[in-house]
This record gives sequence, structure tokens and C-alpha cells, in this order.
Amino acid sequence: MHNGEQTLGKCLEALYRSKYPPYEVIVVDDCSTDNTLVVARRFPCRVIELKTNCGAASAKNRGTEKVSGDVVFFTDADVIVEEGSLSLIAEDLADPGISGVVGLLSPELGYNNFSSQYKNLWMHYTYARLPHHVGVFYTSAAAIRRAVFQQTTGFDENYCGASVTEDTEFGQRLLTAGHTIYLDKRLIVRHDKYYSLAGLARTDFWRSHGLTKTMLRNRFGETKQRSYTSVPWFFVLSVPLSCLVVLSLLFSLASRDTRFLAAALVCYGIMLLLNAPFLVFLIRTRGLFFLAQSCGFLLLDMFVAGLGVIFATAGFIMGKRY
Repeated sequence: MHNGEQTLGKCLEALYRSKYPPYEVIVVDDCSTDNTLVVARRFPCRVIELKTNCGAASAKNRGTEKVSGDVVFFTDADVIVEEGSLSLIAEDLADPGISGVVGLLSPELGYNNFSSQYKNLWMHYTYARLPHHVGVFYTSAAAIRRAVFQQTTGFDENYCGASVTEDTEFGQRLLTAGHTIYLDKRLIVRHDKYYSLAGLARTDFWRSHGLTKTMLRNRFGETKQRSYTSVPWFFVLSVPLSCLVVLSLLFSLASRDTRFLAAALVCYGIMLLLNAPFLVFLIRTRGLFFLAQSCGFLLLDMFVAGLGVIFATAGFIMGKRY
């Protein structure tokens, strides 16, 4: 956790309301520059201070090294768990064939601006449509047997930032090793994350960038891991379509040829049709006005993700594996 003073208090309050004692709470501070440590020390948790900002993967590994129990539950400083969350995890892990458990993000959050609502609903929708046995390990709410975590050497510390990419890679590694990760759709947590429009675009660029490099390493590198993400196939197909829309619009403006404009409209229409299941979900949860905003933003979001793919591929060719 890095600079989590705004949300850490609510996160810890929720954890200490858990109806499943005994448990220990470990807070790993990734060299915060705000009052994160002050907030953490208000609670009876164990605090680990990292002297340099190492990134989420390293922070999670350092925290796990200090765990004394048989099960490790990961969550983020901006996540609010329910009172029965740990009990659900214990119930699931009573099955010796299950190595880990992951949960869902609630469709509700405390921020009403479009960007925060859109991103939160996107994450809820993409997780909720997955089957019960998955190859993802998103640490907004994820538990694993400590022995399994140690066997798989934890998160890849070549990831220096804070995104879902290190979680995705770890989940793929668990899947490749034959471990069963159970998606318990009763395990719902609230992710109180605020996104501005620029912040959301930046986040999706770097997530696309990281996922692309993970895929390329699996395909052309030495890892040869099984690929698995929560991203639906129609989102993946929408990325090149969004690039075609933008390119056609640029050619139309440059040449004033209406055929390019028609091509842009056709590609955009196909993209909306591909994403109809997600758009139907949005209209059911937030209404027509939110849907109209989302149809416009979807093009921008997919185009930004496409740029992430292009930059990641170019970097991979030049030898940059992360």
C-alpha cells in the first residue's frame, strides 16, 4: 500500500468487524509520503515499513513472509470487506482441493462521478461473468493457502507499479501449476476507488500494456504459462475496431471522403453490437443517460487500450519484457 491515508481507516475498521476470529492483520506500507502510517497505528495491526517504494508485488510478498497462519487473505487499502467475508473463505477452503478463493467487487461505491462508476461497473461485470473455477487472483479480495503461495514463489517482483497485472500473472502461474482457484460470488467487497477521466484512461493504458507483455512472454518467451484474464472476448475484439474508427475519422477529415466516415460509423456500430451484453448491464444498473455516456467513452477506452497494446508490443520487440 502506498499513500492510502484517505481510505485505510475504513478498510481496517471493516476488517476488525469480522465475525471470524482469530486472525492477524498485517499492513505493508510501501514507503508512503502521507499519513498512512499514522492511520495504521491507530489499530492493533502489525505494520511493516518498506524503506523504498518497491511496488505492489514486492509489498505483498514482504507481508506474506510475516504471516503466521495457514491462509493469507489479500485486500487493498481502498477495499471494504463484509463482516462475513473471512467466514466464507474458511468455508470454501474446507475443501482440500481448493488452493485459493477470490471474490467480486460490488457494483456500488461511494463516488458518483461517471469515470469511477464506469470503471467499478466494468470490473464487477467482467468478474461476475466468470465461472466458479478461474485462473485469476485479483487481490482486491483474494485468499490462498500459505504453503501454495510459497511453492509458487509469490508475486513476480519485476512488476514495479501497482496494477492488476502482477495479480493476473500470478493467477496464470497458479493455473499452470494445476491449482484450483474458486470464485465465490457470495464474497462481495466494495472498492472505494476514485477515478478521474484522465486517471481512468491512464490506468487502462498501463493495464493493457502489462497484460500484452504478459501474453507475449507466455507466447514467445520462456514462461509458457496458460493465459487467463477476466477480459471478455468482445472487449478484445473491440480494441482493433476502435483503432479503425479513429483512423477512418482521421482519413475522412484529411481527404473529406465520406466513405471513410461511413467506414468509421460501421466499425463503431459493430463495436457497440459486440459490447451489447455489457451495455445492457449498464442500462439496467444506471439508466439511459449513463448508457449514452458509456457508448461515447467506450470508444476512447478501447482506443487507449489499443495504444497500450502497440507500445507494449514495440517494447517487447526492443527487448523490454516488463
